[in-house]
Amino acid sequence: MKKIIIATFVFTMLILTGCATIISGTNQTLTFNSDVEDVDVYVDGALIGKTPVSASFKKNKVQTVMFKKEGYRAVTREITKSFDPITLGSFFWDLSTTDFITGAVYEYAPNAIYVEMPKKEEKSAE
Repeated sequence: MKKIIIATFVFTMLILTGCATIISGTNQTLTFNSDVEDVDVYVDGALIGKTPVSASFKKNKVQTVMFKKEGYRAVTREITKSFDPITLGSFFWDLSTTDFITGAVYEYAPNAIYVEMPKKEEKSAE
């Protein structure tokens, strides 16, 4: 009976290792849109496309998104991360180190970002 309990415990711990890494993954899809069509979207300085656009990113990498279009002021947003509670599942096995190393301990929230693009004010000729 003792061997069955130990085997069950070991099996359960192996299943839960890197819980968020396995269940949620290390990448997450983010969607970007705006009230104006065809706005250039830059994530951490790299152009990823024009609105509306979706792309997959490593959960521990992305910091900012910038929306740019001629005739409009650029809009920059911080991409926020929150703790993924699934990570707690592997805490007792490896102190969630696998999830921390892979970045799976985080999730981007929200995963869709919408902005309103302010028009540039035209300078009046005097």
